[in-house]
Amino acid sequence: MEARTIVVLVSGHARRALRIALVPAAFIAVAFLGGCGDESGSHSEAERRSVAKAAPHKTDWLELSSPLTPAQWLVSRDKDEPVPLSEPQVQRVTRQLAVAHTRYRESERMIANRSVQLSDMLKKIGHTEDPSQILDDLAGIGAEVGQTEGFGAISQYYFNLRAASVARAEALTTLKARYGSKS
Repeated sequence: MEARTIVVLVSGHARRALRIALVPAAFIAVAFLGGCGDESGSHSEAERRSVAKAAPHKTDWLELSSPLTPAQWLVSRDKDEPVPLSEPQVQRVTRQLAVAHTRYRESERMIANRSVQLSDMLKKIGHTEDPSQILDDLAGIGAEVGQTEGFGAISQYYFNLRAASVARAEALTTLKARYGSKS
């Protein structure tokens, strides 16, 4: 009887430890893997191609085949026409994407997509934040170059804080304290 009780206790402990470790990881995976594909569930492939050809800056997701740079796409999304590469805002966002790429080891295209995705997620819970501002905020956390957390994981943590009614400035302070430079 004692051996069985010990096995149950160890088994319960192990299950609890696994649950604590796996639940947040599963949540992050589900939240961001849904946006990692090239498919958009609400539009057919033909509709997406048509929009991408006619107005590549109006797409919901920046495709690998887009004629726009990630910075152009981010800056142009709410404009009538794509913004030229020479525009100061596009150049600034290009620099921020390069910083984020170096820190988070994700492609600039994926970081741009995640910035828009996070903006959309925040909008659904009543927080309006511009994707370019999100990029600025999260790229400016001061993280060590090559850290193990990716832009997606940092974005998810930021979203969780905002969803828990943490103010924007406080959420960024929390992220900087956790992921900021240790030097």
